[in-house]
Amino acid sequence: MRKIQRIITIKNVSYSLILLNVFCFVSGLLYIAIPSHMFFWDVFGVILTITFFDNLLLVYLNLLRVNKRSKIGYKIYITCFVFLIFIILAMFGMMQGNLLSSGEISGGFLGGYALTHLSYFGILTFGILMGSFDIFTRKNPELWGQDNGSNRRKSVKNLRFQGILRKILVVVSWTGFIFGAFCAFVTLFGVFEFVATQLTFISSQYGVFLSFIFLSNTIILLKLKRERWDRKRFRRVALVGVFVSIALLSPLFLSNITSINAEIRFSEAFGQNWHQEIPDETNDYFLQTSFSTAGYYLGIPSEDCNIIENVLFYDNESIKLYFDAYMPLGRSDNLPGQNSTLIRIHGGGWVSGDKGKSNMMQMNKYFAAQGYIVFDIQYGLYDSSVAVMDFITPSYNKGAFNIDDMIRHIGEFTKYITLNADIYGANLDSVFISGGSAGGHLASAAGLAIASGNYPSLFSQNLTIKGLIPFYPSNGQMKHFGIGGSEEFTDPEKLVEAESPPCLIFQGTHDVLTYFGISNNFRDAYLAKGNTKCAIIWMLLGGHSSDFYFSGYYNQIFLYYMERFMYLHL
Repeated sequence: MRKIQRIITIKNVSYSLILLNVFCFVSGLLYIAIPSHMFFWDVFGVILTITFFDNLLLVYLNLLRVNKRSKIGYKIYITCFVFLIFIILAMFGMMQGNLLSSGEISGGFLGGYALTHLSYFGILTFGILMGSFDIFTRKNPELWGQDNGSNRRKSVKNLRFQGILRKILVVVSWTGFIFGAFCAFVTLFGVFEFVATQLTFISSQYGVFLSFIFLSNTIILLKLKRERWDRKRFRRVALVGVFVSIALLSPLFLSNITSINAEIRFSEAFGQNWHQEIPDETNDYFLQTSFSTAGYYLGIPSEDCNIIENVLFYDNESIKLYFDAYMPLGRSDNLPGQNSTLIRIHGGGWVSGDKGKSNMMQMNKYFAAQGYIVFDIQYGLYDSSVAVMDFITPSYNKGAFNIDDMIRHIGEFTKYITLNADIYGANLDSVFISGGSAGGHLASAAGLAIASGNYPSLFSQNLTIKGLIPFYPSNGQMKHFGIGGSEEFTDPEKLVEAESPPCLIFQGTHDVLTYFGISNNFRDAYLAKGNTKCAIIWMLLGGHSSDFYFSGYYNQIFLYYMERFMYLHL
């Protein structure tokens, strides 16, 4: 009776698997074809997550029930392992594909999008085929029954090869198991070490992908060691595997709380009735929900815009500085941005980094499509041995520069753009300035300095700063790199005034690379001056650079409020 119940259970899983995979396959095609938001996408995203788990469940049940001593059964047994390995590779493929898409100039299907879609539809196709095969062969006693003694004859050579392959899989699986457990630990608790901080950056925003990767790896490990472990050890490893998988999903589970807290913080700083200040026709251009699970997997399509790359604006001090300009395709009179200017400054610890692919290119395209004129700029970097192995940063903008020099370089851009604003159609009466980490610090210092009007020799006086948007600002942290500068420029809190521009800050609660107290102190400086127009959007369990994954839950949530913040303060 128990055996019959187990077979019925596997049969039910097979039927549900086919239905769910077909549904997600068709929905994925619709998502690609209809990029505009619909409530259906939110439902689709939840069902998609269930579907991926259902795929893993069926593979595990098949591995338990298949008679691998039969010829066909052995092939199914191997196919299950292939499917698990494919799921691991496909999850990496979606991660990497969406990352590549964020750095592509064109928003075409090729490149990152192709990798994402092939990985996604590959998992679903594999699931449909496996579920169908299970249903059509479920009554075959030779395939799904217990060992009937029909042992396949194997050559010594095959046995040796399988033994070597098994040992390799066991070592790889144990390595993946330990690595996944460590990622879960730093996701939940965070640690004060640089290497682990980088793991927090990966594990927090890519936690959903890592959870499926880890669970697939755990199933492989359990099956390979099942015959050699006693029941207690098997259960311990299985329980750890489930716990780690759930822990890696914790940022996803907390995304709703993150969104609620963001709404509260935003409303406290910019008014309880701020929703009413955004017309419906304008709101249609914005994200309609603060987080879309479907977007997390399949990405948020890049918007089309006009791009001009590598425009020289400074050639002095033996360095050259360039910027890229992103502009809407047509007239932007009816777009939310109305040709307002967004200046974006890359991070990299003041010693590395660059515009373009290193500075969330998809963010530039996103706001250009909304009618903003986006300038992604370079500045002189401190030439440090810390960045000696850096292959991303160009060598032509490095020198013995301190923070004052970097601020001065940003000032040179403001002078250049004042003389050339008409070329790009930039409205300099409405300027926002943003950056991440070191770029967040420089954006805050430069934006406040321009707004104060106290530095006419450094900056053009024809810019009106309407808002600051620092991502995890590294105010004061340059001392750890041996970089000096004026007190007010190294610590932008000193520049805050009662009439300073409104400020919206992105900050992860587990960002130990730039201590999250920096953002609190920056906001406190606003409040101390009687200026309440400063809000921190806290990303629960988020590490440093947790906006790096453009379609991740952290960046989606902040983007939802960032676009509204900018419109409210045009």
